[in-house]
Amino acid sequence: MSQENIYLSIPTIKFAENKVSNEDIIDKVKQNFTGSSIELKKIITGINYIFNYCDSKNRFLGVAEGKTPIDYVVEAGKQCCIDNNVKITEVDALIYGGIYRDYFEPATAMEVANKIGLKKIYAFDITNACAGMMQSVIVASALMKSDASINKVICCTTDFPDVAIDFNINSFSELDEKGAGLTLGSAASAWILSREPFEKGCLKLVDGMNTSFTETYSICQVPITSRKFSSLSKQIFDLGIEHIPVEIHKILKRTGWELNQIDHFISHQPGKKIIEKVCDKLNIDVAKAPIIHHLYGNTVNTTLPMSLEHLNKNSKLKNGNKIIMNTAAAGFTMVTIAGEWVKL
Repeated sequence: MSQENIYLSIPTIKFAENKVSNEDIIDKVKQNFTGSSIELKKIITGINYIFNYCDSKNRFLGVAEGKTPIDYVVEAGKQCCIDNNVKITEVDALIYGGIYRDYFEPATAMEVANKIGLKKIYAFDITNACAGMMQSVIVASALMKSDASINKVICCTTDFPDVAIDFNINSFSELDEKGAGLTLGSAASAWILSREPFEKGCLKLVDGMNTSFTETYSICQVPITSRKFSSLSKQIFDLGIEHIPVEIHKILKRTGWELNQIDHFISHQPGKKIIEKVCDKLNIDVAKAPIIHHLYGNTVNTTLPMSLEHLNKNSKLKNGNKIIMNTAAAGFTMVTIAGEWVKL
């Protein structure tokens, strides 16, 4: 699918309120534990192994008094318009790509759009685990291609998985499903698609694609009933290591780019080790793949905007840089976007 002449802005990130360390997470597990000291010691050893494997150190959790997670994405959307010199009246559509929601109906995008100040526009949700935000970019671009009246689209997310993190771990075996949740962090983000490039820098979209392996839909879930996150992490990681390199080669073939031409590989951030292993399998320098999990944890849909913003903030993005962005999500779903950095 051609994405020519559609540009993705610099993202705006809003963090949760409290910086939380590995030790804080372990303390919460200890507070909920009801078993023997021997079992607790095994559990803590297992948690530390997960943190070391992922290189987890800090993350942000919690909302300020009187606020909800939706307030953070509203702030991100408003600030993103300011940061990229876009007037609210210029925005034609808003797509909410987050997991967090307070209700099944209507679309969360309706509330977000209204609170941002958008009263009569396209507004809808795309929910696809950690791939929703990236999926929303592909859908927004396709919408713009099909409707010439749509010139600017906000894609946004707020993922505050605080209530989904299960600290109630009373046996070592429970870490298989609950351990990955202990690495999660909370954040909101927004970026804007436009037919015109943004003065402060933007990604010209070249191609985007989605691949889902539906038979593995149950290995990572947040059920409606319990609302607790569970993930068979090893299986998820193994799928990513096997299939992400194939997906990247596929989009390179579609764009006509060579692997050695890519300046930055921007990845989802479930942990350091999986990114390193994907780079090894691709035979690329891991320095081309920013790793920020140790700073913020796995911030779900915000990991890609956050990684792009990290590169931009540290002056790593140069005019003409070729960039591949890829996320892997529960399901198992991958979304990959190829683009070229434009700085006017």
